[in-house]
Amino acid sequence: MEEMKITQVFFDNDPDVSIIDLVLNEDKPMPAVSVPVNDDTDEKYDVYLRVAPGTGKIVGAMIMYSDNLFRELAQAFANKDLNHPDVRFFLEKKLEAYARAHADKLELRDTREPSPAPAE
Repeated sequence: MEEMKITQVFFDNDPDVSIIDLVLNEDKPMPAVSVPVNDDTDEKYDVYLRVAPGTGKIVGAMIMYSDNLFRELAQAFANKDLNHPDVRFFLEKKLEAYARAHADKLELRDTREPSPAPAE
């Protein structure tokens, strides 16, 4: 599966439902079929992936009740909840980005003494 890059964001803050429409890996919105992907969960928001007919390529996503998603994420981050899968995912991706950006510094060829591991 190809990495999903958000290329455009559209907000629709209807008084009854907050919606985020995302364009993924494309320069502009493309015709697509919306497929629900979290309807088997108890999440308080609805996620649809938008799939281009014929190619099966994911070209977008829509999150309905997105305020609930952001509220949940904000609470998990504020509580430093490292057991929350989205917090853990974010930290792992952030650390991967640091490692890629500083790969040259991470190739230790000297004989520095390693620091002790954190206590368990």
